[in-house]
Amino acid sequence: MTKEFSFRKKKRLNSRVLHRIALYLGGCLAAALLGVVLVAAFGYTATNVGVSMESSLVHGQKVLVNRTAYVLFSPRRGDVVIFKAGGTHTYIKRVVAVPGDTVQIRDGYLYVNGEQESGDYEKMAEAGLLADEITLGENEYIVLGDNRNNSEDSRVSSVGIVEKSQISGRVWLALSYGDSRMKTL
Repeated sequence: MTKEFSFRKKKRLNSRVLHRIALYLGGCLAAALLGVVLVAAFGYTATNVGVSMESSLVHGQKVLVNRTAYVLFSPRRGDVVIFKAGGTHTYIKRVVAVPGDTVQIRDGYLYVNGEQESGDYEKMAEAGLLADEITLGENEYIVLGDNRNNSEDSRVSSVGIVEKSQISGRVWLALSYGDSRMKTL
């Protein structure tokens, strides 16, 4: 009888390695759960409908909305907000004027407090309700789409001046969709 010697060691998982893997997986699970709870408690997702916010948002793109953003603070010029106008239809638009501002569209361009808006926006074909100068009262906002000639916004009577109470929250993140990448707004 000959004895064979094996020089191969049997591999055993070290209990310290297993413990570290369990901690890592537990941390990932806890982070994901916390994210879901925070979004459910303080925000929600919405879908952009139409081309009025191109090139910032494309049709069908999902956004994350912070519903508590305006509990203590008010919308600022440049914020992208989600609101209900007419009680039923939900819109996503950019705030271009805030309480106390005077607003007018002249020769196709937006003027806020007498100064022409800066930015890369094409000349607007229709001034609508903003053809005459308007001074905004307390809790009143003017919103426009980024794609100004293809937007139903404060220039039309179905939207008009937006009250703070109509604003559901601030859009803070656009999720990836098609060719559009994830970005903060």
